[in-house]
Amino acid sequence: MAYGQTVKITDEQYNQSGAIKIVFVQSIEEAKELAEEDIRKGLPFLLLQSGISPVVYPTDSEFEETFKAYYYESGCTGPRLEYARAYNQRIFSYLTETHGTKWKRKIRKDVIGFKK
Repeated sequence: MAYGQTVKITDEQYNQSGAIKIVFVQSIEEAKELAEEDIRKGLPFLLLQSGISPVVYPTDSEFEETFKAYYYESGCTGPRLEYARAYNQRIFSYLTETHGTKWKRKIRKDVIGFKK
């Protein structure tokens, strides 16, 4: 796993996050519930899957600090795409509820499900 955040998220917070647990879910509803739990904890993640070499951009930390949603790169392995999309869709809704639509101009375009 690769973490490119400047915000200090503890190992315990990562280990208890839906971003870690999503590889074990068996339904879209479970994926959405993990997103809800992360939102309640104040640590929503945006799931990425770029391959064997994780990609971190200089603008990632600016997005994370502004919108309080954190990128999570699963590398070349990760959850089923439909579950990652469902998780991220709930986070997208949360971002719209809390920040309007301005987050859409700043988000990484490779976040799973964003282009749909």
